[in-house]
Amino acid sequence: MKKTIILHLMLTISLMANVTLTPQEEKNWQIQTAVGKEVTHVPLDEYMMRVTTPPKLLHTISLPYEAKVIQLNKANFESVNKGEVLALLNSPQWIEAQKEAIAALIKLTHSESEASRKSKLCKEEIIAQKECITAEAEVKTDTIKLLSSKALLKTYGATDEMIKTLFKDLTIFPSIELRSTVKGVILQTDIEVGKNISSSNALFLIKTDGEDWLEGDLPQAVATTLKSSQEVIIKIDDKEIKSKILLISPTLNPLNQSRYVRFSLPKETKFLAGLRTKAELSVERKAFVVDKKALIQNGADTIVFIKRGQTYHALKVNIIAENREVCYLDYNAELKEPIAITATSVLQNKLQQGK
Repeated sequence: MKKTIILHLMLTISLMANVTLTPQEEKNWQIQTAVGKEVTHVPLDEYMMRVTTPPKLLHTISLPYEAKVIQLNKANFESVNKGEVLALLNSPQWIEAQKEAIAALIKLTHSESEASRKSKLCKEEIIAQKECITAEAEVKTDTIKLLSSKALLKTYGATDEMIKTLFKDLTIFPSIELRSTVKGVILQTDIEVGKNISSSNALFLIKTDGEDWLEGDLPQAVATTLKSSQEVIIKIDDKEIKSKILLISPTLNPLNQSRYVRFSLPKETKFLAGLRTKAELSVERKAFVVDKKALIQNGADTIVFIKRGQTYHALKVNIIAENREVCYLDYNAELKEPIAITATSVLQNKLQQGK
């Protein structure tokens, strides 16, 4: 008896879920159908976000000494190559460093000459071996001093070619070229012709080539559905950008119940750092997009009518996201079939009559 009741209920439910119409009824009620569009990403919502530059892409050019600016070659927002001259400087410390380097070279040359002379005398046993050992030790000491002088010159910005010319001609360079250590774009300068600069000044701020960040505060309900390294689609001004979640803040902002989220921003997008803009966020998820007119509220359930021949099958669906025109539904292979988008109220009434 119990099995019979269950079978009867199953049959009743099956009948409830189907509405069969004649071709004339379809024509009279002008029932139209459309096929849902299968998508791989579902839009969440539009959020206010800002473009920022990662600290690793920002490089500061400064000096380890005091100097005066003689000539300025680059200004804000200009491109610069690695090794390109940014400015021409003059510094008493630079002049003194060159003098010390020349003195170290002359001292080493003299030490080497003296060591060579004493080496010959030692071989002929004219002088004691101890004097040759002392002379060789002095050569090593003077060599270290010269290497130290070269290193100091490089901290001032001297190139290998400049140092070679300095030691060859023994002529001091009156000015020093301040060169860029990276390739990029100058974002900020704090240098003027005729201005004295100290070792604490940040003279140039240069942004190197690389991916920026897109950051924003997302509602807690949205942030909990995301995860780090998840691939997403970000739409800005009708331009779709493939991105990835780099960071989701583990803490909640109690003022607006939001969490900070950081996304990668490919360098080819070329958005300016500091830009604040609305961005539509979409996450990777298989779904179907259907016309919003196809949805019917049947009690606590949302249904659509799938057409198979002359029969319309009521299918329960789950809405993921929606806008004014369409809805995104959880993936279901049955949604590949034609879906009624007009006269759905008629189909619902027929369904209720069948019930």
